[in-house]
Amino acid sequence: MPAGPQTVVYLDHTAKWSGGEIALLRTLESLDRSRVTPVLALAEDGPLADRTRALGIETVILPLAEDLREIRRSALGGRALSGTFGTVMAFAGYANRVARFARGRGAALLHCNSLKADIYGALAGRIARLPVIWHVRDHIDSSYLPAPAVKAFRAMARTLPTYILTNSESTRDKLFPAGIGEQRCRAIHDGLADRELTAPPPEAADAWRHDPPRVGIVGRFVEWKGQHVFLDAARTLVASGIEARFVLVGAALFGEEEYASKLETQAASLGYRVEFTGFQSDIPRVMRDLDIFVHASTTPEPFGQVVIEAMAEGLPVIASDGGGVREIITNGQNGLLTPMGDAKALAAALAALLREPARANRLAQAGHEHVRRHFTAMKNARTIEAVYDVICSSQRRGAQRLVASRGDV
Repeated sequence: MPAGPQTVVYLDHTAKWSGGEIALLRTLESLDRSRVTPVLALAEDGPLADRTRALGIETVILPLAEDLREIRRSALGGRALSGTFGTVMAFAGYANRVARFARGRGAALLHCNSLKADIYGALAGRIARLPVIWHVRDHIDSSYLPAPAVKAFRAMARTLPTYILTNSESTRDKLFPAGIGEQRCRAIHDGLADRELTAPPPEAADAWRHDPPRVGIVGRFVEWKGQHVFLDAARTLVASGIEARFVLVGAALFGEEEYASKLETQAASLGYRVEFTGFQSDIPRVMRDLDIFVHASTTPEPFGQVVIEAMAEGLPVIASDGGGVREIITNGQNGLLTPMGDAKALAAALAALLREPARANRLAQAGHEHVRRHFTAMKNARTIEAVYDVICSSQRRGAQRLVASRGDV
């Protein structure tokens, strides 16, 4: 292995404070700087860039035209797909700029953190003759992308990147449903940074911290996150005479204002029992103001970062039974799972837990320990670094064989 750290250029098309970018930040701050020198190249400025600069991580903005940066997933179906492939060609000039940047920084490889970055990062890797890692954090199936785009992305995944990382086995299985190509893919669970693991274990208790207890859901306001299911369950609980407060933390980030407005209308009949906090950046503080955490996604979650955040803060968690969440929660041991989109089942689980605070406390204690054992950013970073070592070693051996075959050594 090289004597000094390897420079890795990380690519992301957005600097918005969203799930994939939060996961990336946690990895970057947990890297062993004696092994990896991270350089972040973003297509726009924003909150992610502010945070990485504050951590002393070299962060460079390589502006990408807004019409390319803001292409929406919904525009990838039917006839629009051919236009999307035409747009890929428009990425070529940008990819060339990224390639020049990476060569100038002496990069050992490119690590792509978003689907758009995967495309221009793959082109840049070819131009710069660098290995390319795709970090896929979304389910590549019809629940997330139009069918033609799913087919195209799965085909590209088998040929363009040198290696693929996914945030869960669920994400890996959606990307390679037939198993073809998954030999160059590894599932590595996201984890929390050390600064997020400071909450002490919950003390044994048989009563709620708040009276009435506060039940919360945290996440971007978008229909598949299931805030409407949460409010339907809340209505059922109120109708049955159970007293609680229902807290919705989040906001519409990517044009989902209409859904956010529907949520406010839906909540109106519950009056003072519902609280909208708006967007919050300090999630641990938010969690500490809750008694029960609810995850209500209506489609399988690729991983479920907010679930491990709640468990780390010592909250009992009720989550949708699907996707990567199944890799986090063992039902009845460190949390509860309910069928996706089933407001009645969620209400029943909440009602039972609200009546048994001692049981909720036991689930919270188990979840608190489980996260610290299995879902840390430090563990995530060490595994990713090992992948870098293997890829870079393989690249060097290949280069040495090529030089030798030409008779230069």
